[in-house]
Amino acid sequence: MSDTHEVERVEIRDRLQGRTCAWCATYISYSGRGRPPRYCSKSCRNRAWEVRTAERRLQRDIATAAVRAEPVREVHTQTTVRTRTRVEIRVERRPPATAQDWVKHLAALTDQLRAGGSLAPQHWHHNKLYNALMKALMAVGEAHPGGLDRLAGRR
Repeated sequence: MSDTHEVERVEIRDRLQGRTCAWCATYISYSGRGRPPRYCSKSCRNRAWEVRTAERRLQRDIATAAVRAEPVREVHTQTTVRTRTRVEIRVERRPPATAQDWVKHLAALTDQLRAGGSLAPQHWHHNKLYNALMKALMAVGEAHPGGLDRLAGRR
């Protein structure tokens, strides 16, 4: 009896032929010597480095609360200005020019001073009205020949 053994040796060699750029995905062939390239050019390598370091800086700033990861909130102030213009027309009141006009005005004053009139309850004005009327009465006496006695018919 013969005992034969066959030994089969299988060797699998894996050799990198090329890869795509880690930044722009351009195909880069590999010669087999040295470290396989990750980027197709220096500009792609620099851009990737900028992104990696920016991410690290951002995470560091968020961790130290120098920057917040929350969205920006804005506060607006709205001011509304309303302008109202009131036009007031004032009629310049001139004193009555004739005796007949004065009689009408004094009659209106009498009505306001009687019970139920607008000046009747305003007792703080009564002293002013009394003094003004007395001055007017004295002026009438001085202006009339013979004075107030002659006007009252006492003479």
